Amino acid sequence: MGNAEKPSSSSAENPSLLAGRNWLERLLVSFIAKRTPKCREVVKLLSQSMEVKLPVTTRIKIRFHYLICIWCYRYGKQLQALRKIASSLPEHVDDCSKETLSDSSKERMKQVLREARHE
Repeated sequence: MGNAEKPSSSSAENPSLLAGRNWLERLLVSFIAKRTPKCREVVKLLSQSMEVKLPVTTRIKIRFHYLICIWCYRYGKQLQALRKIASSLPEHVDDCSKETLSDSSKERMKQVLREARHE
C-alpha cells in the first residue's frame, strides 16, 4: 500500500476524537468526555449563558469539553462574536440608515436571483 492509499488520520478529515491518538491521549479524552456535558448540552448551556451567568463549575466543565471538541469551541467563539457585534449596534436598527433601495433596484435583484436559481 503506497502513501497515497494510506487513510489519513488528521482531525480535519477524520472527526473521531480518538483517531490517531496514543493510548494516553485516548485515556485523557475518555476521562474528559465522561466528566463533561455532551455536545447538545454544551450548546444549550452556551445559549443560556447569553442571558444569565452560568455557575463557575459549569463554565469549567465547558472549558474542559473544549479540549476534546473543536466544534463546540468554535460555536462558543461564534456566540461571543455575535454578542460583541449585537452590543455594538444601535438599539433601534432603523436609526442606522434612512436610505433604502428603489423599487426598481429591488425588482432587478429579485430577477437576477430567480434566473440564477433556474440555472
